[in-house]
Amino acid sequence: MIYKPTTVREAVALRAEHPDDTVYLAGGTDDLRLGSDAAGKDLIDINGLLSDTIEEKDGKLVIGALCTLQTLKECEKVPAFLREAAGFCSSFEKRNAATVGGNLALRRDDSYLAAAFAAANATVLATSPDGDREVPIAKYLSCDCTCLLRGFVIDPSITGRVKRFGNTAASHAAVIAAQSANVYALSVHGSGFAVGDSPKLYETLKYRDDLTGSADYKKYLAKIVFEQGR
Repeated sequence: MIYKPTTVREAVALRAEHPDDTVYLAGGTDDLRLGSDAAGKDLIDINGLLSDTIEEKDGKLVIGALCTLQTLKECEKVPAFLREAAGFCSSFEKRNAATVGGNLALRRDDSYLAAAFAAANATVLATSPDGDREVPIAKYLSCDCTCLLRGFVIDPSITGRVKRFGNTAASHAAVIAAQSANVYALSVHGSGFAVGDSPKLYETLKYRDDLTGSADYKKYLAKIVFEQGR
């Protein structure tokens, strides 16, 4: 079943009422793929309820949750390392469909954007049954709430760097590391996500062998990208 709510509040209420049996549907690049975690669940279609644009407001950039990765990649107002992170999705067709909100809401450990947005100190505009709120994205990524993400707020003047390591451009990333000033962030396949203020952040994760690489290999990559600036 596909629910068609007409307001954000209605969408959030549906999700709260059926937390184990529903997922939000935006671009659909994950929900509709073979083997998705959404298989067998009802979909709550949020297209048309949220912004798909990038706007300037009070000196900040507000990125709508339905903004596509391609739009993010092409917007010159967006800090360069965030645009680079959007480009980690190697398929133009997928970038044109996948949304910023969808990629971050999944909290996947190979998220294209999670490390870069955390390093940029982005905040999340979210709606839960209790109302609207704005929280740091690092806090959102470390919780398991089912709130609806409406958008993201970033400082357009922030600078940083982001690095992806993977067997191929199209395969799952083994490691994605990002840094901006004194903020370091890591997404490691099989190990989750971490953010902190030290280049030794890599020591806080437990690394695992999998198809993306050995535990030792992934730990080595996470180490050199911060400690040696590679």
